[in-house]
Amino acid sequence: MPAPEQRTKIIATLGPASESPEIIRALIHEGVDVFRLNFSHKSGAEADSALTMVREARTGMGRPVAVMADIKGPALRMYGYRKPIAIEAGDLLEIESRPAESIESLESPEPRLVYTNLPDIDRLCVIGQRIVLMDGYFAGEVVSKSDDRITVRVGNSGTLRSKAHLTIPGVDYPIPFLSEKDISDIGWAVDREVDYIALSFVRCASDIEEVRRLVQRLHTGSGRKSSIKLIAKIESARGLANIDEIIRDADGIMVARGDLGVEMAIETVPIAQKRLIRKGYFAAKPVITATQMLESMMESPMPTRAEASDVANACFDSTSAVMLSGETAIGKYPVQVVRTMSAIIDQVEAEFDYEDFHSDVPPEVRSGDVQAIMSYNAVSVAYQCDAKAILVLTETGKAARLISRLRPRMPILAFMSDESLYNQMALNWGVTPFLHSGKGERLDVVVQEALGICKKSGVLSSGDRIVIVAGLPLAHKGTTNMIRVETLS
Repeated sequence: MPAPEQRTKIIATLGPASESPEIIRALIHEGVDVFRLNFSHKSGAEADSALTMVREARTGMGRPVAVMADIKGPALRMYGYRKPIAIEAGDLLEIESRPAESIESLESPEPRLVYTNLPDIDRLCVIGQRIVLMDGYFAGEVVSKSDDRITVRVGNSGTLRSKAHLTIPGVDYPIPFLSEKDISDIGWAVDREVDYIALSFVRCASDIEEVRRLVQRLHTGSGRKSSIKLIAKIESARGLANIDEIIRDADGIMVARGDLGVEMAIETVPIAQKRLIRKGYFAAKPVITATQMLESMMESPMPTRAEASDVANACFDSTSAVMLSGETAIGKYPVQVVRTMSAIIDQVEAEFDYEDFHSDVPPEVRSGDVQAIMSYNAVSVAYQCDAKAILVLTETGKAARLISRLRPRMPILAFMSDESLYNQMALNWGVTPFLHSGKGERLDVVVQEALGICKKSGVLSSGDRIVIVAGLPLAHKGTTNMIRVETLS
C-alpha cells in the first residue's frame, strides 16, 4: 500500500447514494479515509450492512479506513408530518411539545401544526423570540403561545423537510444528553467495535464523561475492552464556551458549522472555526471541519468557487479532516465529489509552507513532557537532514499524533501491531498507518521489519533517509524516548 500523498483526511457519509460495494471501493480509491454512519437517519440494523461493506472493501484493498458512528444526541426536531410542507413567507406554523418516546409515530391532523421533542416549548420562548428551522433555511419569530405550543410567523418561503431541525438561539434546552435511541446506538457501536463515535451537541466535559462511562460498561462483540474514541461535535454557543475542557476530555472534535451558524452570529463562525482547529491540533487531537463543504455537488457535477475556497481555507488552517455529508449520502455525484475534494486538498498542500509552520509552533507545544519534546525534536531533525519520512513505532498512537500536530512536510509512517488502532489512525493528519507482526522484542528487529514493509510497498526506496522515533523498552506505553536517523540500504 503506497503512502497517500495527501495529509488532510477525507470523511464521507454513507447513504442511499453510496451504500454499495462498488461505490464504497471507488470512494476509498478516490481518497476517503473515514466513513460516517449517521444515526439521525439510521438504525443499528440498517448500519450493519454498510459496516460489512466498508470492512470488506478496506480488507480487500489493503487500506486503513476508519468507521465513525455519528450519534444523534439532544437534537431538536419537528415531527407529525410525513411529506414536506410548502411554506410561504408570512405563514403561521404551530409547534407543539410532545413526549419524545412516541413522537415519531404521531401524525398531525392540521397542515400547519407540527410536533417537537422539546418539552415546555411555551415556557422557553417569549413573544418575539427568534426561531430557526431546518438548519437556517427558515427563520421566523414567536407571535403567540399557549400551553405546550407556540405560533411562529415564518419569514421566508420554501419546503420544510420531514424531521427538520428546530433551533431556538440562546436557549439551553432542558433535555438529557443521551436519549434511549442514543444509548442503543452507542451499544451497537461498541458491540460492532467501530473506530469512532461522534457525539452531537456536546455542551461540556461531563457529556463526554457520561458516554465514556457507558462505553466502559458495555461489551464488545469480541469480548475485548472497547477502544472506541469519542469525537465531540461543537454545535452550540455553550459547547464553544467550554471548548478547553471538551478538548481535554474528548479524543477529537468536529467543527459542525451548520448548527453553529444558527446558534450564533453567522459572521463569527469562520473565526470560531479557525480557533477550534488551532486548539484541537495543538492538543494533538484530530479536528474535523464539517457541513456544507461542497453542498452544491448534491445536484451539480461541479462545486461553486466559494465552496472550493471554503475547503481550501480549512486545509490552509490545518484541519485534520474535511467531511462530506449529504454530498455522498444522497447526492447525485458521490464519487465525483470526493475526487473534487481530493484535488482541492492536493493544490493546498502543494502551496503550504510546512517549515514556516514548524518555526511558529508556540513554546508550550515544543516543551512539556518527554514525549512532546521528543516529537518536536524529531521533526526538527527530519528537516535538518532532509528526511524522506518519519517512521514511528507506537503502541497507542500517541507518538504519531504528537508528531502529526506539528504538521511536518514529510509523511508520518506509523507502525503498530493492533488492527483497531491501525484503522483509527486513518483519521490523523499526515499519518499513514502500517501493521507489523508484533513478534520482535528488539528494536533493530522491529525497525528492519518496518523498513522491509516500506520498501515492499513502494513507500521508501534505497538511499532514502528516514528519522525513526520509538520508545525503549519496546511495547511499553508512553515511553517515546529515542530518535534515530538511518539511510535505507
